[in-house]
Amino acid sequence: MGHSGYETGDNVTIAGVVDEVLETSSESNATLTPQAQLEALRAELATLRGELGSIISGTSRLAVTEAAILLETTQNRIRSHLAPVLIAAGFIGYLWGASRR
Repeated sequence: MGHSGYETGDNVTIAGVVDEVLETSSESNATLTPQAQLEALRAELATLRGELGSIISGTSRLAVTEAAILLETTQNRIRSHLAPVLIAAGFIGYLWGASRR
């Protein structure tokens, strides 16, 4: 995990557990049966799937939040500069209408 600012304490804890599992399983792979190794890999895959789901969920929430902020910022700028925006829109409309004739 990097320092992106989106990690929570739970994610850091999970990463520590996964690191421990990987270190433990790599040290004892020689003594495990192929079936036990397969089960360990399946458990690790399930953990990784859960983490991936959390990452995807967080990313989509972040994108929605940023879009809402951008929309709100744009609306606030239009409201604060209403007269210039209306004049510019009218002028652009006039030019577009004149070019269509």
